Amino acid sequence: MKMFKDCPDGLVEIFSSLKIGIAGAGGIGSNVAMLLARAGVSSMVIADFDKVEIQNLNRQFFFTDQVGSFKVDALVQSLLRINDSIDVEKHNIKLTPENACEIYKDCDVLIEAVDSSETKAFLIEEWSSIYTGKLVIGCSGIAGVGPHSEIRTERTGKLSVVGDHNSSLELGTFSARVMAVAAAMVSEIQAHYTGSKCSTCAGCAPGGVSLMCNGRKIPLIGFPSKMVENTIRGIVSSLKGADSTGSIKISLD
Repeated sequence: MKMFKDCPDGLVEIFSSLKIGIAGAGGIGSNVAMLLARAGVSSMVIADFDKVEIQNLNRQFFFTDQVGSFKVDALVQSLLRINDSIDVEKHNIKLTPENACEIYKDCDVLIEAVDSSETKAFLIEEWSSIYTGKLVIGCSGIAGVGPHSEIRTERTGKLSVVGDHNSSLELGTFSARVMAVAAAMVSEIQAHYTGSKCSTCAGCAPGGVSLMCNGRKIPLIGFPSKMVENTIRGIVSSLKGADSTGSIKISLD
C-alpha cells in the first residue's frame, strides 16, 4: 500500500505477517495498536472491558466523540481510519486466568498493557509458561515525567519488559512518557524479528551468563550486560579509596 512506502525496507513485510494480541486498550494498549497499524500490522486481537472516559484523552488513542463507548469498539473504529483493511478481533471482556490464553492462542506476539498488578502477573505467568515460543512484551513503570533515558528494555528469554521499572501510577500519567513506553514496546517487536539490539545498551546477557563476585556466580539472564557493569563500577567508585578500574574484576562471559 502507498501509505507504507516511506517505512524502512522489509519492516512492513515483517509486521504484516504477524498476528499480535494486546491485553488492554488504555494508555499503552491503544497507542501500541495505533503504532502497529502505522507499521503495517494487518491482524490484531484486542481485549478490554472498560469504557472511554474524558480523563483518558490526555494519553490514550481516543477522541471526544468516543467518550462513553467501549474502548475496544472505539479503538477498532480509529484503527480502521488509519488502515481500512486491518483485521481486528475484539473482545469486550475482563481478562481472567480462565480466558487470557484461549483468545490469544493464534497470536505470534502478546502485549501486556493492563493497569492491575494482579492481572499483569497472571498474564505474563500464563503466557510465558503456556506459549513458550511466543514473544511476550510487558510494561512496568510508565508514570511521572522523568527523562526518557530512564525507560529501558529488559529481556529474559522470550519475555521483554519495557518501562522505568519503578514509577507508580500515583505519580500521574503524561502523554509523552506513556507514548515513549508504547513506542519502545513496538520497537522491541522489530528488534526481535530483525535481530537488532534494544536501545538500552550494547546487548543483553543471554541465559547462562554470570557475574563473578568474590568467587560466587550471580546469574544475569536477560539483563543489559553493559548496564550491569556500569552500575557495579559506580557502586565501587562511591566507596572511599576504591578504584573502580582496578580493584574489581567483572566477568560477563
